[in-house]
Amino acid sequence: MLINVLTALFTFTHLINPWEVILILLATAYIVYLLTPSSAPNTDYAIDIPSDTSIYMYLLSAWLGRLPLIQALLPFYIILNSVLFYIDYRVANASYTIASWVTMHIIFAIPILWWTVAVWRCSNNKATRPWASAARFITITVYYEYLLRFIIRYYYPKIWFNCQQLMIEFGDCF
Repeated sequence: MLINVLTALFTFTHLINPWEVILILLATAYIVYLLTPSSAPNTDYAIDIPSDTSIYMYLLSAWLGRLPLIQALLPFYIILNSVLFYIDYRVANASYTIASWVTMHIIFAIPILWWTVAVWRCSNNKATRPWASAARFITITVYYEYLLRFIIRYYYPKIWFNCQQLMIEFGDCF
């Protein structure tokens, strides 16, 4: 996460430099750590989920904060990063337009909101404070990623997109 976006911004723009990014991420991590409560198991919701449950029960249990933190964090994190790398790969090969790229980000916006709520609720379930803080920090970096991607889309589209394509709408690359 943040690999393609930051590399493009550092290489082709003067929007932000690496030291500013490090400072922002360290400040965010520190604030998240301060706001994360100490390890207090959430006994109201923490129950064992049978292993033969459906995907619906998994999603519901994660949303309600009934899963261990790793089960709420890791699967969607892997899927999200795979999709982001895939759509960046498609853009690099000039098979995605700007509209297709933005559409994929909008499609993943609601699942990211679900994932954020699930991780924050599940971080109270027997997770130590450093692990809960790290999980919450990862969810916040996804929002930084999205912010930087939309900055690239609106202000620096020529970094990633082939603006000579005929499928690009007239005003997309200005």
